[in-house]
Amino acid sequence: MEQPTVYLLSCGDELLFGHTVDTNSAWLAEQCTLLGWRIVGHRTVGDVTPEIIAALIEAANRADAVIVTGGLGPTLDDRTRQALAHAMGVGLREDPEALAEIQAMFKRFNRPMAEANRVQALIPDGAERIVNPNGTAPGILATLQGAKVFCMPGVPREMREMFKQSALPVLKGTEGAAHEVMRRLHLCGRGESDIGSAIRHLMGERSNPEVGTAVAEAIVTVRLYAKGDSRAEAEKAAHKAETDIRKVLGNDIFGVDGETLAGNVVKLLKERGASLVTAESCTGGMLSSLIVDVPGASAVFRQGVTAYANQAKTALLGVPPETLEKYGAVSRETVSAMAEGLLRRGGFDRQAYCLATTGVAGPDGGSPEKPVGTVWIACSRLDANGEGLTRSMRHNSVADRRAIRGRASNTALDLLRRTIMRHQSNYPVEESHWKRD
Repeated sequence: MEQPTVYLLSCGDELLFGHTVDTNSAWLAEQCTLLGWRIVGHRTVGDVTPEIIAALIEAANRADAVIVTGGLGPTLDDRTRQALAHAMGVGLREDPEALAEIQAMFKRFNRPMAEANRVQALIPDGAERIVNPNGTAPGILATLQGAKVFCMPGVPREMREMFKQSALPVLKGTEGAAHEVMRRLHLCGRGESDIGSAIRHLMGERSNPEVGTAVAEAIVTVRLYAKGDSRAEAEKAAHKAETDIRKVLGNDIFGVDGETLAGNVVKLLKERGASLVTAESCTGGMLSSLIVDVPGASAVFRQGVTAYANQAKTALLGVPPETLEKYGAVSRETVSAMAEGLLRRGGFDRQAYCLATTGVAGPDGGSPEKPVGTVWIACSRLDANGEGLTRSMRHNSVADRRAIRGRASNTALDLLRRTIMRHQSNYPVEESHWKRD
């Protein structure tokens, strides 16, 4: 049986004009691919009813299923439901259960429901409503030109939950869908070109699996798309390729699919009963934010200090003024003093780690010796017996201010991961031993 197909349609002027980034399509494409569906098209249309109608008809003619996001709100520029009804050649009806759910949602929010919200209870004749447990816009399930059409809100949190509850069971149960497997291996601490060279023997055009790479803020992802006449055959091909990649890249790999670098670090710390603190300058809290994004991080994360000015580095972290004066804020000596200083002041009775960052995020402030993009990173470990170890490294990148901070934060987490696991870094790292007073 042929592989089933899906078309993704995003509605909204805010997407068309670039005011809002369409993250929904990327997420949906990944989910559908994991389910074995082939994506045959992405399209974004504005809030113009005839254009939405034409896009719906084109999508339904090209695919077995169409997933539409956006345009289900209560205002006049939300036109998806009207366009779908027109494309189906039917009218709209008020669904009493949908209206009751909307009214209940407003009651839960302790807010009066505006009359305009009543329009959200309208669905095309012959269609079904999809329950929205997180918002006031019910979804719609309809059939158009023989294709299943799922209309869902544009709000990512609402859309994702609705997809899992309504669309996923339908797509997952479709015969012929289970013969494609996608897997992603995440790495840090090694350049994309270096990784590409190491696995180039697996990256032939039209090979099975198809292997490719992508990079974002110092994290390189190796993606595998394996196909087979059955799910088991596709899984076998993906497993073989993953095994081959792990033989080459080994300790550089920190996670698979939805696993994150911060999540990996939190897990490692939990397993060892260790604590973590951060001392940040140029990353400005980004590093600690990545950590607390992980559910359960409170079991290991104790404190995050953002010491931007030199006076703060001295007052909050105990960096000696003479160190700052002699070596400057952006230096190995200063970042090591930041990491060690916070551990010295912490009063830890078990193993603890500190990550510290200081650098030049730009766009100005650089020098020939320390150009924009220079970041010094330190990872210090303090054992319960008072013995300390600091590993420090210089990280350089050419990017904008946000990306420099993001790359430095991820590189710091990877240095922590390698320090915990006692793995060597691919970049020059200097080690020094110290003792708590």
